[in-house]
Amino acid sequence: MTEPEPLYSGGLQLYAAHHHSFATRRFDDFRPVRNGDSLFVSGHTLGLGANYSIPRVIPGEWTISGLLPLSWREFRARVNDRVITDRVHGFGDAALGARVRWLWWVPGDASQRGASLTAGLIVHFPTGETTAHRDGKPVPRDLQLGDGAFGLTFFHSAIYSDNRVELITHTSYHWRSIGIGGSNYDFGDEISTDFEFKYRVIQEKFPGNTMFLSLAVNFSRSDFDRDNGVRVKDSGGWRVQLEPRVQWHPKPWWQLKAEFFVPVFQNTHGEQLVKEVAFKVSVAWRFTT
Repeated sequence: MTEPEPLYSGGLQLYAAHHHSFATRRFDDFRPVRNGDSLFVSGHTLGLGANYSIPRVIPGEWTISGLLPLSWREFRARVNDRVITDRVHGFGDAALGARVRWLWWVPGDASQRGASLTAGLIVHFPTGETTAHRDGKPVPRDLQLGDGAFGLTFFHSAIYSDNRVELITHTSYHWRSIGIGGSNYDFGDEISTDFEFKYRVIQEKFPGNTMFLSLAVNFSRSDFDRDNGVRVKDSGGWRVQLEPRVQWHPKPWWQLKAEFFVPVFQNTHGEQLVKEVAFKVSVAWRFTT
């Protein structure tokens, strides 16, 4: 969970983002199946983060970021031959990242057009708990708070703007387990691509407020997990979802944002609970403009 908006040179931004998701439907491949044990997962994550844009002492416009997530999950799950209802909470996996806007194009006229390309890397640290037990049995690995190993995310974004309109594409690859961290359970890697149409509905003279409405289409695919090197058959899959967003800057240094995640099509590997509608709300403050 990262805030993707680049900052102006020299800016420091602090933010808090709350993400909520729940899953009560069970799928076998692309077909919904009966959830006989009424299994569910409801999760909340509060991410506390900071972004700092480095002054132009090296080529490109660089931003470094840090994120500390606090998570709370309530679940009803099958553990061995029993169905239990319980919850886990605590710190998730912390992350540090860096991104660079390596290309920026402006035509040099009064058309208010422009384009940019940004690339980045995020390192995920195994700070979240992976050994929670309930009733003497280990909580399933996908319900634990951490992945149990270091991970890497590579991403690239392209933005084209023309007056009030922005077209954005964002692609990321999450290598969830790079073999460092001591866990015998490796989560499947994830690749994700989205295409976003963004429109500025309010545009007041500086320092007035600005508001954007946007709609993104996201495709993501997850590989199978592996437990001690053995493929976990009920893991991974792919989905397509719509992501409507509202982004409001009441002042240039304030940002309020709401995002919704609406699955359109899902195809799981084997039988799994799938996430239904999820949302994220965030507030950010930038100390320099």
